[in-house]
Amino acid sequence: MRLNPPQTIYPVTLGCAKNRVDTEIMLGLLSQAGWEVVETPTEATLLLVNTCGFIAPASQESIDTILELADYKQTDPGKRLVVSGCLAQRYHQELPALIPEVDAWIGVNDFPRIVSILADLDRGPGPLTCCQAPLYNYPELLPRLRTTPFYRAYLKIAEGCSHRCTYCTIPQIRGPFRSRSQEVILQEALKLTGQGVVELTLVAQDTTFYGLDRGCRSQLAELLRRLCQVPGLRWLRLLYSHPARISSELLAVMADHPQICPYLDIPIQHVNDRLLQRMGRGYGQKVICQTIARIRRVFPQAALRTSVIVGFPGETDAQFNELCQMVEQIGFDSLGVFAFQCEDRTPASHYADQVPSWVARQRLRKLMAVQARVVKQRLRALIGSVQEVLVEGPSPETELLLSGRLATQAPEVDGQVYITAGTGQIGQIQPVRITAAHTYDLVGELIDPPQKGILGKR
Repeated sequence: MRLNPPQTIYPVTLGCAKNRVDTEIMLGLLSQAGWEVVETPTEATLLLVNTCGFIAPASQESIDTILELADYKQTDPGKRLVVSGCLAQRYHQELPALIPEVDAWIGVNDFPRIVSILADLDRGPGPLTCCQAPLYNYPELLPRLRTTPFYRAYLKIAEGCSHRCTYCTIPQIRGPFRSRSQEVILQEALKLTGQGVVELTLVAQDTTFYGLDRGCRSQLAELLRRLCQVPGLRWLRLLYSHPARISSELLAVMADHPQICPYLDIPIQHVNDRLLQRMGRGYGQKVICQTIARIRRVFPQAALRTSVIVGFPGETDAQFNELCQMVEQIGFDSLGVFAFQCEDRTPASHYADQVPSWVARQRLRKLMAVQARVVKQRLRALIGSVQEVLVEGPSPETELLLSGRLATQAPEVDGQVYITAGTGQIGQIQPVRITAAHTYDLVGELIDPPQKGILGKR
């Protein structure tokens, strides 16, 4: 159904890449119905915020953004303000009364109905609360209006989570893990590469759980094999893998296919056995060490990213120091550190031995200092070598430099390569000689024209 023009949208996406995919689907459906995306709130008739809400700081950022956009309705009451995503789903019973400026609240399973929801809004008084739809599983290929650069895209392979980590609200918000069908995923990959995408990043709450919800063994290795046959795909990246499910079969498939980036994102969360048990992670330090050893043996060129929580209830100085020592010993290429946030409706919020927030913040700073030393040393080892770099365009720091990423650097979360010389083509993977290393980033020069047989050489 097409709505009467002019209908314009100003979208804001908060939170993770999985949320971004949902925004792009909503924009695709709206675009198909005749809506146009604009660059400022002033131009828009619809202000759309796809929120994050699984931890307190993310919820606060979402609320601040909603209130900021609500101000535009004061000068133009004809605008509509629609809020979707995790915050809307998690607090759909409380928020309508607290933020009456919002015209519609759309839950994580209702967003594919956005066009009909807006039509309902036009026919009657708001606000509408649409957060009761059955669990959505992306069963078909829906239109997407991508918000990423033309050469890269995220591809969601599943929704929800069936783990029961004691600190996490995701299963409450998004429901149990639901794998998409391989055929639909492959159709979407073909469509994206047909649009010029050369880098696909697979996302789910736990990509290594793919297929297990259907009573099968993990089907991730099989999916990767099939995706590597998609024409035009140069880089295939995997995010959010569970430490206990990095199998030798999966690693062998990754090592055997040059399209698959030598990169593993494995959130370990901690290394102390008691804390891991209290977190409900389902593994201990021994499994972490075995997984790392397996990766080093089968896929030694892989870069390792992880995330950890400091200040979890009951964490002692000795347990924190144990974490610091293990981070230094393993030598992660990238590390995200989060200070524990006490979330309501989670088991961890009821633990009596909460760690003061100032202690958690202090530990975060100390661990990041440890990681800075580790990663700087690892990056220095690349000086003088020639690496393939995906050229992304002018640097965010200065238009005088280009920037790009190695296959071992994921978009938006890892470091980058600053390119100081040579002719770069945006969206192309080109050889760069690394000339310097900073704490998290590299500096290099494009080899122009590219020479054969020089990658990795000094």
